Amino acid sequence: MGKCKKTAPIIWELLIFIAFFNIFCYYEGGEGKGMKDIKTIIANNLVDLRKQHNLTQNDLAKKLNYSDNTISRWEHAEVTPSIETLQIISEFYSVPLESLLKEKIVEEVKKDNKNIFINKLATTLLTVSTVWFIAILAFIYMDTFLNENYWQAFIWALPASCLVLLSFNKYWRNKIYTFVVLSAFIWTLILSLYLQFLKYNVYLIFIVGVPIQVALSIWTFLKKE
Repeated sequence: MGKCKKTAPIIWELLIFIAFFNIFCYYEGGEGKGMKDIKTIIANNLVDLRKQHNLTQNDLAKKLNYSDNTISRWEHAEVTPSIETLQIISEFYSVPLESLLKEKIVEEVKKDNKNIFINKLATTLLTVSTVWFIAILAFIYMDTFLNENYWQAFIWALPASCLVLLSFNKYWRNKIYTFVVLSAFIWTLILSLYLQFLKYNVYLIFIVGVPIQVALSIWTFLKKE
């Protein structure tokens, strides 16, 4: 049952592609002319997508398990990949299958990526602002009802914000982003502990952060993918 559910969307996308293909050929003024135009559009899109991802024909050939000669023939519109192969290519570039039939696909992808980036950024900033809103409420509560100036609430909001940012790593999927956020979390957490127990002058706690930071750097930059 699970396999059927996973296969169904792929079959549906292939059907949409075939329907789109037929309509395109019809409106382009006949089967011969339509086939010629569609081959050129697909070829141009394959070239643009490959260059957008900074790949050579040889690089792409290795990733798709085809020869570089086959890639070259696709891009020169000598032959057109099968629907199954176009499905693989669309998944590799993370674009809808039917978009390979549209002209200037890279411009559309860039526009979509910009919108996705804005949405991700807005969601991330909104969530982080919630952390600081809670910190403000905590400060007001302590000052109003307990008559205590608990300014440390804003300090603790720093590592808390880092944890929230870390949870959004699934959106950004970038090891530099993860490294920076984890580093910020380590040092803001140590800073928060130091300032929370300021009267004890536990400045040596900062030494603990050094081996942790070194380990994090090794894990990030030396770990094999």
